[in-house]
Amino acid sequence: MPSQFAGRPSGVALVAFRVIAGLIARGSFDIVLRSPWSRDQLPPAIRDRIAIVTVPRPRIMLLEVLRQAVTVPALCRAHGIDVVLNADPYGAAFGARARVSVVHDLYFRTMPERIGSREALTTDPIFRLVLGNSARVIAVSETTRRDLGRCYPSLAGRTDTVPSAPMLDPANVDAATGIPAGPYVLAVGNALYNKNFATLARAVAALGRSDIRIVHVGEDPDETIAAALAGAPVPLTRLSRIGEGRLAALYRDALCLCVPSFAEGFCLPVLEAQALGCPVICSDRSATPEIAGAGALTFDPADPAALTRCLRRLLDEPGLRDALIARGHDNVRLYSWAETARRYEAVLLDALAEAGRATPAREVPHAHPAP
Repeated sequence: MPSQFAGRPSGVALVAFRVIAGLIARGSFDIVLRSPWSRDQLPPAIRDRIAIVTVPRPRIMLLEVLRQAVTVPALCRAHGIDVVLNADPYGAAFGARARVSVVHDLYFRTMPERIGSREALTTDPIFRLVLGNSARVIAVSETTRRDLGRCYPSLAGRTDTVPSAPMLDPANVDAATGIPAGPYVLAVGNALYNKNFATLARAVAALGRSDIRIVHVGEDPDETIAAALAGAPVPLTRLSRIGEGRLAALYRDALCLCVPSFAEGFCLPVLEAQALGCPVICSDRSATPEIAGAGALTFDPADPAALTRCLRRLLDEPGLRDALIARGHDNVRLYSWAETARRYEAVLLDALAEAGRATPAREVPHAHPAP
């Protein structure tokens, strides 16, 4: 996973570490991790159980992908590596007997108006090269799998859906840290173009309830939420780089988690909220309704008034909060890291079994039933 920043646990890195831990537990593979991460930066669960090749994070990803055409095959020969698992498509197009690549989202294709021209021009060739030379492709949701099939039809017959699972442990709730007083709507994630946090701000402001605040966990360098509030008397709490125990406590005590995204490849906060008994209100687009299942109220993310109506329902309808929590608990039981690791193992073994054959790789059943 050369694209990840060392010591900064992004969603891609966290998923990769959980998958590695699961594969170690299953015992089918010895693992070599090639990434910018050093051994002491890795989670204790995997730190001393894998081989480490630390490389600098490249400044120009396209050049790195081309460079890996030479360096990764040499690495595979030196370590006797059988299969390469690219944690995202910015990995190796060549090397080992087979390659499997993970796709977390296709925002550069599904939201082209929000992407810089340079990024769009370089990302598509990278995806075509790396995914085109992968024996199997893993999509993190059915939505992402469909996007892949539409944008890259040649991948349709060799793409499998393997969802992730909640990261937070519901038993690890830090009750000692200060939780904002009064009801609050929780938003989790950096304020990137797909998150649409401005709609959340406008919807909460339209409630006309100065006792309800917004708590945002993540980075917002452009002050997206504050700007959209436009002076409305809505208290705003900003938090970033907090521990898992504090985040779990915020989920547990929130009025709801709100995910107003225009696009999500998977959206882990939805499952984490459901696991911790937090009602979910989310966009009806992209992967969020797929992942949330019946355990959420959904709304059109282009319509702040629709989100305001959902918030009013949660505040005013007796029994709705408890019903959403119960349905959320039912939904989150469909997802587990043990099952995710089992499906990754199946895809990797399948790719090895099919290496060098002329026949297409077999279809692997989806990791989880549809919610």
